[in-house]
Amino acid sequence: MNHRKYTFASIMLAAALLLGACSGTSAPGESTTTPTAEATTTDVVSPNPSDSTDSPEIPDSPVGVEFQWVMDLLAADEGPSEEEASQRFAPDFLAQIPADQLSSTFDQIRAMGPYELATYQENGPGAEGELTDEDGQRYLLTVGLGKDERITVLTVVPLMSIPEIATIDDAAAAVSEAADSSAFLLAEVSEDGATCSPIEEEGAEQLLPIGSIFKLYVLGAVVQAIADGELAWDETLTLTEELKSLPSGTLQDEPAGTVVTVREAAGGMIAISDNTAADMLIDAVGRDSVENAVAAMGHSAPEVNAPLLSTRELFQLAYSDPALLEDWKEVTGEDPINTDPAVSEAQRELVKGLPEWDRTLDPSLSASVPWTAGLEWFATSQDLCAAHVHLQEVAASDAGAPVPEILGQNPGLSTSEGIDQVAFKGGSTTGEIAGSWYVEASDGARYVLVMQMASPQGVVPDARWFFDVADQAVALAVDGE
Repeated sequence: MNHRKYTFASIMLAAALLLGACSGTSAPGESTTTPTAEATTTDVVSPNPSDSTDSPEIPDSPVGVEFQWVMDLLAADEGPSEEEASQRFAPDFLAQIPADQLSSTFDQIRAMGPYELATYQENGPGAEGELTDEDGQRYLLTVGLGKDERITVLTVVPLMSIPEIATIDDAAAAVSEAADSSAFLLAEVSEDGATCSPIEEEGAEQLLPIGSIFKLYVLGAVVQAIADGELAWDETLTLTEELKSLPSGTLQDEPAGTVVTVREAAGGMIAISDNTAADMLIDAVGRDSVENAVAAMGHSAPEVNAPLLSTRELFQLAYSDPALLEDWKEVTGEDPINTDPAVSEAQRELVKGLPEWDRTLDPSLSASVPWTAGLEWFATSQDLCAAHVHLQEVAASDAGAPVPEILGQNPGLSTSEGIDQVAFKGGSTTGEIAGSWYVEASDGARYVLVMQMASPQGVVPDARWFFDVADQAVALAVDGE
């Protein structure tokens, strides 16, 4: 693993909150950069990927045109100009990496080339291609477009070799060895559906950042509010400028006044990890209700998530203003996982006093690792297993009836053999990646798989590696191996 190249990847990622829309070895639509997509292998030998006749064909689609433009830039001596960057990139992207800085950013990528394009695949407005440099290091280049067909997502992520997993123990060992801090849990759900019985665990009692998996707790709070008669699935929520967050998701691009139902917001929050949808639901039920749900859903230390931050608040505290970030660090102290009530109260007061914000980010903060400052949501693998079990229990009630469909929209797995139902939520921010799966096998057995990886240096495996290991682990569990 080349740490120099991982460090550069952070420069391209301005802020991260997603991964819930990941599936299999690909992560189209969930990564946490506002600027944030299997391919068939092709033998490529040309030093110039853009000119190589052996390279995979890039179609003349809107995203294909932009992907080719990026490839051409990587092969060029300089660029893009400020004017060209302003035309090609969406405003949200340029708020994180300004147009006049993109040329120097590309210079840093070029310095590690030249590159060859080995694979290409696109899905709607997103495309990804595997690149190799002269040393054989592999990278995943992802390009995504917004509604105006300008670039909203551009990431270059180093790829690790995917291990062959022969046993569940192999999967746990692979996760343990691939990051500074990690946790692995494969558990079988009891016959009454109430508890998790570990089959294999490594570090499963360790509190680690979970990224967008915290949205499971938001969903739990929504179900409780509906059960209490305080909310309804068909009730409408109105988008305001104050509730708009940053990608992942699409609601942040809609005009203020846009109306969605609670059911639609919950679906978007899980399926594409829409951050604005999550914040609208937090606003609808109240922060206290989500904090109560964290405890009710079996979290071992719910106080670590108090105050429970909205995604917008996390972005603002972590990426908008160095002075604001320092204020947070001062009240939080050196331990990012803090259970001191006095610290929680000081954090809560800071959040209450956040200034108005236009969602502009400070590029100097783009490579920071927010979870190391306590700007995240934390849980153990055992906690997340309990959360999935809780949601499956409430799914049997009238209030929770839509839960299986909501959690099953994006299975986060490439394999479906021997599986009747999957409930999935993943999450990542800079320096962490996590995934949680509730799986009902065709033979009636039920399992929960949780994988968490974190690094203060921002060095964690790429999404392809992560989800391929999860695929193999689930297949072994379902096959009874």
